[in-house]
Amino acid sequence: MKIRHTLPVALTLVVAGGSLAPALAAKAKPKPITASYVAEGVPVPSPLLGPPAPEDANSCINPDLEGVSTTTKTIKTTGAGTLVVGLTGFAGDWDITVVDGDGDVLGVGEGTTTGGEVPVVGGGNGSLGADNTEKLELKLKRAATLTIGVCNFLGGPSANAKYTFTYK
Repeated sequence: MKIRHTLPVALTLVVAGGSLAPALAAKAKPKPITASYVAEGVPVPSPLLGPPAPEDANSCINPDLEGVSTTTKTIKTTGAGTLVVGLTGFAGDWDITVVDGDGDVLGVGEGTTTGGEVPVVGGGNGSLGADNTEKLELKLKRAATLTIGVCNFLGGPSANAKYTFTYK
């Protein structure tokens, strides 16, 4: 007789526990979004070349330069957090720009602009350095679709790129 009463109670507890687990898991902080890649391209100092451009224009968000001097990655976040984008191991001047889903610029990188060695013409070895860095850190208050653009403004043929979005 005790089994008749114990079995339904046990099954009820199992069902209740099973429906509670997803609710608790939903409140857990999502894992960071991260990626590393090599960006490659020829230098295109846009908007310096060509017709005058708006003040906030730059080669990192020009879709015509995708695959030429620009590499873009799009990420979708589900909440507030911090985006960190970095470029390393490049010569000359590489840049970073992040735009939102509407195409509005949210941030630009701050780092080396032309560092490195003096060009051969100036008596140096002409390397323009190979260990320059560029970094952008951006705090977001809500979910967003972000496009991360890295571009070769006036540098060597490649840069190591990495981004991480960490949820609050």
